[in-house]
Amino acid sequence: MKRFTKPLALFLAVLMTSMLLVPALAAETQPDLYAPLKEGTGYVAIGDSFTRGYGAGDRWQEQIYLNDDYGNFECRNVDGSYPNRIAEKFGLNAPDDIRDTSAKLWPLAHDAVSTAYMLDLLGIDDGFRDDEFTYQDGSMLRRYAADLQYFGDPLSYTIDGTATYGKTGEIMSVRELLKNASLITLGVGQTDVVYKAQIFGLNTLDLSDTAALPGGIANIIALLYRYFDYWKEAYPLLLDFIKENNPDAKVVLVGTLNPIKNATISDDSTLPIGNAINIIMDLMNGFTRKCAEDYGYMFVDISDVETPASVKQMSIGQILSIEDPIEYALVAHPTQKGYGQIADRIIAAVEKELKRDASNGTNETFDFVVSILERVMTFLTRIVDFVRRVLGK
Repeated sequence: MKRFTKPLALFLAVLMTSMLLVPALAAETQPDLYAPLKEGTGYVAIGDSFTRGYGAGDRWQEQIYLNDDYGNFECRNVDGSYPNRIAEKFGLNAPDDIRDTSAKLWPLAHDAVSTAYMLDLLGIDDGFRDDEFTYQDGSMLRRYAADLQYFGDPLSYTIDGTATYGKTGEIMSVRELLKNASLITLGVGQTDVVYKAQIFGLNTLDLSDTAALPGGIANIIALLYRYFDYWKEAYPLLLDFIKENNPDAKVVLVGTLNPIKNATISDDSTLPIGNAINIIMDLMNGFTRKCAEDYGYMFVDISDVETPASVKQMSIGQILSIEDPIEYALVAHPTQKGYGQIADRIIAAVEKELKRDASNGTNETFDFVVSILERVMTFLTRIVDFVRRVLGK
């Protein structure tokens, strides 16, 4: 009997040991955490100059305007921009040449891109036309025309408001990009609300006319609320398109920031115009966060990232006195450190999602294997008990 039961006991011992090794084997065979982000067209970054990377790196001026006109093909990246940092972290192929379709980073981002701009490029029949700004500005006309040549879809709207019907982008359809993306970050809204209020309100403010200041400030606030109401109606249409056409994509809704949140009207005044704008920023971020909850997307708050104005605590008077247009615009954007903060927050949010997905998949496989082994163990144990009883007689 001993001679018969020893092999069975040895077999059971080996089986139990193998069960203990399953977690280690599962860990060793863990796939690349970032592999899901490399599927399809990879990462599509939609946004305005915050996404494009205005002031993000040492070569930003050289790089950022390359995609204003069709034909400047080395225009995929802006060093230091948050899409570029994210692509580097996740190991996504990001060649400079926008014609390289093996890429896994596609930045659909320009200075002053609005929500209506993206809706027109996608050909969404919504009635939201940004005629007040986008299509009245020469540089925006060039950018949109270039996007049509790169990524136009048969449904895309041309600058005059008609559908292209048959004229497609020479590189890839914008719809194809979004329908096959694994990761999408959406950062539109700053142009829709804040930039337009700056152009049509703040930039027309005469600080020397103290009697007119209260009315000028009231006008800026009114514009902010008007543009906010417009944006919150248009923004969900982009989310609807993504959800309907690519329900499995990882989507990050990027919030907005007030670069002058602590600014006063002038060095001699304590009138907190920055705080007044904070109210709109809070509304925008609250709405974006709610959209993320409703659509099952991630939300990343960037309201406290570093900007030149937040570092120097500049007044509106100081900002408006800046004569160099580049320096003036930089005040309203994150610093290079600020862009790093945005990238880090997006990376952390996406990694959390990927780890959760990987954990669920590993746990399901592990639980299945363990359940099979447990059944085998139970069956063999019964056989051993049966054999022992028979031989014991």
